[in-house]
Amino acid sequence: MGIGSLRSRLVVLLSVMALMGVALVAGGARASAAGIDRAAFVALAREAGLSGEQAAGLQEKVDGYLGKLAGSGTQVSPNQIELGGAVLNVAVPGENGPRPLGDVSATVENADECNGWTKYGWFCAYKYKNRSGDNIGMYRCGYYDIPWVTTGSWVNNQTTGTEPMMYYTNSGSELLPPAYSYRDSGVNWRVVDRIRNCP
Repeated sequence: MGIGSLRSRLVVLLSVMALMGVALVAGGARASAAGIDRAAFVALAREAGLSGEQAAGLQEKVDGYLGKLAGSGTQVSPNQIELGGAVLNVAVPGENGPRPLGDVSATVENADECNGWTKYGWFCAYKYKNRSGDNIGMYRCGYYDIPWVTTGSWVNNQTTGTEPMMYYTNSGSELLPPAYSYRDSGVNWRVVDRIRNCP
């Protein structure tokens, strides 16, 4: 990392610390924590090369997902939400899919595990067909809410034979084909409530 990059990171951190001090004086630690985190992530996205408009748009998308997930997710980088055993990777507005944002992404496992291919041991749910758009990479056994209502795709590259269960909003469910399997189009996420990626 060069001196210019270190200086830039120091300026961002000092700016965030200054915001933190102002927010704590203005309204109490708990009320200001979300605003401080949001400002810090927008600043880190700018540091990673996004324009102000891109960084703000990305944070708006992340905020929308956090609202839909109702407390079951935590933002851990400008384009990632940790779901306690899965990671929701968010694309910069206007881009086809998520991408690492310099050294500020990949704080949970790796932002690339579902991009273009699926790493062995993972189940990936994609917002759009052909493995595109925002995605949820599931790397630990659990139940994971699907926060979009689009027509998308999925890939099951978990341990050979692992059969995920898809739960529907009408209380029905469906056992998905065992790993390795995939569906590149026609997945109606509108009717899916959540997925358990393992038996």
